Amino acid sequence: MWLKNKEIPAVRIQDLKKFFPQIPEPLFNKELKKSEQLSIQQIYFTVTDQFESVQSLHIDSETGEEIWFTETVSENEGFIQFLEHEHEKVSLLEKYEMLIEANDTGNSRIKLLEEFADIVERNESRSLELLDMVFYYLQDKHKSDFDSVFWNVGEESETYKEFHSFLEKYKFIG
Repeated sequence: MWLKNKEIPAVRIQDLKKFFPQIPEPLFNKELKKSEQLSIQQIYFTVTDQFESVQSLHIDSETGEEIWFTETVSENEGFIQFLEHEHEKVSLLEKYEMLIEANDTGNSRIKLLEEFADIVERNESRSLELLDMVFYYLQDKHKSDFDSVFWNVGEESETYKEFHSFLEKYKFIG
């Protein structure tokens, strides 16, 4: 019934909760979005994963000594990572669909999304760098103690510092 998107009786939901305790109860009685389906699959394959210990041989390149080590290998690791990646992509698409569908302000949001897509699609490094800086400051990431943007050395780092000074000068940031 759950897979066919039909309403499930309360007693059966409790049975499902026993089998799938990691899945939030509201998901059992609703039509699932693609991202929710992927989340459930990821939970299932994580919970049912099998692990195996495997011994591997490594030969030290300097001494020629054989070194054996044991590692634990997950049966589902690759598929779980695939599901996680797919979930990220589908969730992002669902966000964009929601923004487009809930577009009460005319075409301004749609136009903004189109312009963003055009910039990313052109893949010009200077445009992407500027876009990165704008998003960096719009999300207030610059307020954290650890500033990963300034890890870069050379010209890019100077560009960020100058952009930061510009935003401070005109009171876009405090």
